[in-house]
Amino acid sequence: MRWIEICCLAIILAGIFCSPVAGLQPIPDYEKNLQIHLNYQDGKYSVSGMEFKYGRAPNLNLKSGNLKGTILGNNGKELKSFSFQEPGIAYGDILGSSDGSNLIGYTERPASGEMIITLPYLTDMQKFSLSDSQGGSLLASADLNPPISVFCADYSNDPDCLARMVPAKSTVPDSSLPFMLATVFSASVIIAAGLAIMTIRRRAAPQMPDKKTILIADDDPEIVDLIHLLLDKKGYTTIKAYSGKECLDSVRKQIPDLILLDVRMGPMDGWQTLEQIKKNPDTASTPVLMLTGKRLSASEARQYKILMDDYIMKPFQPAELYAAIDHILTRKQKLKESLALVKQAGVDKEMFCEFAKLTHRISVDRKIMDILHDPRAVPKMADLDTLDDMSVIDYISVKTRDHEKRAQQLRQEIDSAFRSKGFPELSW
Repeated sequence: MRWIEICCLAIILAGIFCSPVAGLQPIPDYEKNLQIHLNYQDGKYSVSGMEFKYGRAPNLNLKSGNLKGTILGNNGKELKSFSFQEPGIAYGDILGSSDGSNLIGYTERPASGEMIITLPYLTDMQKFSLSDSQGGSLLASADLNPPISVFCADYSNDPDCLARMVPAKSTVPDSSLPFMLATVFSASVIIAAGLAIMTIRRRAAPQMPDKKTILIADDDPEIVDLIHLLLDKKGYTTIKAYSGKECLDSVRKQIPDLILLDVRMGPMDGWQTLEQIKKNPDTASTPVLMLTGKRLSASEARQYKILMDDYIMKPFQPAELYAAIDHILTRKQKLKESLALVKQAGVDKEMFCEFAKLTHRISVDRKIMDILHDPRAVPKMADLDTLDDMSVIDYISVKTRDHEKRAQQLRQEIDSAFRSKGFPELSW
């Protein structure tokens, strides 16, 4: 890899010495504005989105209205404030004479809707707050750094974006700013190249994956030790628990990446333990793989299928356990990676959450149908309250088909949004 490092350093030096000094070129004054999208419902406001773009912002020297907007800088210092009316309010209509002497007054206040506030870019702007002009109560607020960072990632040569890289305490005169910008640029190139070299070295060396933590809960110590040996062989960190209570005590201290939970334990069995895990907001999203020597009954599938992530019968082969664990943890990682792209792609959060829940539900229900396999034909209609144990498979089949149809529709919409941003399509 030595020749690659030499080439990188040569490119750096060529870029520094052969490029014209940035300070010798006039820097245009680009005007920018920030659009804040607000949803309001029965007088309550929430920020639904923010976007910086080039363009002239409107005049904010407004002093009348029942809403007050404030732009705050470092340490909460007020940079700009303005007042305006809440959206959709009409106060009157002129009828009759042309001079407006006949005025019929009325007021319209819609219960819900959306409004957009456009702010000019201000140096050191950090936060926006919306409050009641009369009472002063805070209605909504937004951190402005994320949208500024997104904008500057796309337009890294924008003067204001470069200026934000200069320490706030700098007292360098304006005449030296071009030289400082050139210095910052050169330093950025050197740092980037250094990171590139580190990346090359890191890729050349063997990579150790992050160790996942798996909690094993079973009242049979021999089973716990056996599973521990199997997981340790694959590089997992394990936590041992020998009852439902020990399992709950353990997750309160440390939330694992996955829980392997035996069903037949006492006095608190695996199903009761599962319910407590999912009731706790801190552990509700932790995946749980059920392990048991008892065949899953239709009534258990009907009651607990929405809570578990998989179900394995004892005795099992190591390959079966490894495959189930890998499937759950891989899906969890892909979900995390996709969440990072959802906001950038402009995908509605509720839509993505619905898709994630449906794909999870489909995966679990397919496994349950394999366990409760019934060759009878699937009915067109199914009512869960009137089904006996022998027909639960029919109900699950009907619901799975509906879920698959809806999930496919959501996948197409999300993939379309991802492609428009140049992101890879969903792979799970």
